[in-house]
Amino acid sequence: MLSQFYTSIAPYYQHIFPFNPTQIEFLKHLLPYNGARVLDVGCATGDLAFALTHFGFPTWAIDFDERMIDMAQNAKTEDAMFPVFEQLDMGMIDQHYPESCFDTVICFGNTLVHLLSDLDILQFFKGAWKVLSAEGKLTFQILNYDYILENQVKNLPIIENEHIRFEREYHFQEESESINFQTRLFVKETNKEISNTVKLYPIRQERLKALLMKAGFGEIKMFGSFKRDELSSQSLLLVISCEKQVR
Repeated sequence: MLSQFYTSIAPYYQHIFPFNPTQIEFLKHLLPYNGARVLDVGCATGDLAFALTHFGFPTWAIDFDERMIDMAQNAKTEDAMFPVFEQLDMGMIDQHYPESCFDTVICFGNTLVHLLSDLDILQFFKGAWKVLSAEGKLTFQILNYDYILENQVKNLPIIENEHIRFEREYHFQEESESINFQTRLFVKETNKEISNTVKLYPIRQERLKALLMKAGFGEIKMFGSFKRDELSSQSLLLVISCEKQVR
């Protein structure tokens, strides 16, 4: 269950996925001007949202998991206006925010593939189109499922440091469009072990392009990393940026 998955690892999330400065460098190429308004979808404990705010970008940040949002909110100083943290389903952004409210919508951390069908992903893309200003940018990052599916990759790189060890496995299912994502988190200080399984939708690049265009996006660019490396058949990451086309 998705909410149990993230709630259980929330206290250790910053040890598992520490802030990645290359994400900010990547976004600096996309954000149109200092003060551009950003919506961070799937913000987790808020590290990227805080960094964007620090660099002068008013940021609204949402996550489905209440505990993640509580941790992000508790890290914010009481007198700070931004980031604005809210618990919200990513499929509801166009019902929650005004039209043309943001200059950029971002969705990092493989968040998108928790939506388990083309229809759900298209709904999110349409919602992002609606809340973006004219020529606004949508940027998201998932794993490169063309590579994972074609090579039947069953184990992702282990994440380990002085605090945790995080193991990740993919279990493919015959005659199913979803895969089971199984994780084991070992907390070294307490010897605690947390195991979870959640379904993911391993969507391919061409399908993403088709859904983006159907939702009204163009200028679609794909990269193999936040360093803007060229996407290759061996890239583990897939980073996509695109632009709202005014109908």
